[in-house]
Amino acid sequence: MKYRWDSYVKYHGNLELVEFLKEFYGDYPQVKVLLLLGKGFDPRMNNTLSLLLENVKGLDLHCLTFDFPDSGGNAECRALYNDNVRELELLQKKYGFTSSEITIDNNQSWEKRIAIMSRQVSELNLDEYRDIILDVSSLPRAFYFNIAKALFNKLKNNATKNLFFTVSENVEMDKGIEINVATDHIEALPGFKTMLSVESILDRICILIPLIGEGELHVKLLKGIYENFKPSDMFPVLPFPSMHSPRRADDLMQEYSQFFEEKLFNDPLSITYADEQNPFELYRIVAQMIREHKKTLRPISENVCFGIALLTSKLLSLGGLLIGLEFNDCVAIYNVSSRDYKIRSSKVLKDLNKLSEPFLLWVTGMAYSET
Repeated sequence: MKYRWDSYVKYHGNLELVEFLKEFYGDYPQVKVLLLLGKGFDPRMNNTLSLLLENVKGLDLHCLTFDFPDSGGNAECRALYNDNVRELELLQKKYGFTSSEITIDNNQSWEKRIAIMSRQVSELNLDEYRDIILDVSSLPRAFYFNIAKALFNKLKNNATKNLFFTVSENVEMDKGIEINVATDHIEALPGFKTMLSVESILDRICILIPLIGEGELHVKLLKGIYENFKPSDMFPVLPFPSMHSPRRADDLMQEYSQFFEEKLFNDPLSITYADEQNPFELYRIVAQMIREHKKTLRPISENVCFGIALLTSKLLSLGGLLIGLEFNDCVAIYNVSSRDYKIRSSKVLKDLNKLSEPFLLWVTGMAYSET
């Protein structure tokens, strides 16, 4: 059976992406584009928008922002948020694009916020746009997973409209943003826990596929996810090859060694490797794992549930998103849900942002048309 993204289109790096944008749009393109982005404190907020506007002359663009005014309660986060908003306003004044906003009400419960936002995205009229670009660089995972799901469900069978996911990847910046998470109450993401919500399934078999990343916090989170999901088996995915260190996968195995020993996980053949810069490769590897396990376990149970634990970078998390979109009926997504964010220095983050690398994933549309 063919995978949805058996062949795929991906661009990364400023030079490659700029070349694509200029070839794809030309000057003064006769199409309208919708760009969705998070409005928060992350300095990467306007990276994709700036790249697009600076390299496509006369682009007819509408920008829809998701405003997180209370994300990161400290002064450094607030200063970055204000700087990002000012930069967005300057870009709008310079290039003249239109804009609208969806404000996230933090007075609502976590699931209520996501449900309201998802409904608003589902109700968007996309008739006037040919290209829809979701930039996840400054959006929390729980939100952009559900934004992506709403857009994908509207566009997956429409070959005349293009859906793109973009991210400004910077692992060092991610390390500079401290998150305060609740490790005592872990559950799957709203919108990505279909089979788990059906308590009456008695013969359900659970298989955990953690996408491994650094940090003591991630080790603690994996423990909590394991206890909540209660898997029968586990198949970790490690980043390899790595741009950061040829020994990164080995170092991660050492970091998680105590947890693996506690869970009697000692089968090296159960470990999988995926290129840390290719979400589509991760998607294909995990998709194959899911289909093979469902086939093998079919004589025992038709109800096999796969838990994807997102303990990795924004970029590789997009591979987990692609899995969640295609296998939404049998995949539960577990994420690091943050109560608050803290940063040590806004200046350091801004300086690091100069080294951010853009990635674009072409998800649906003309590139996959068979006509």
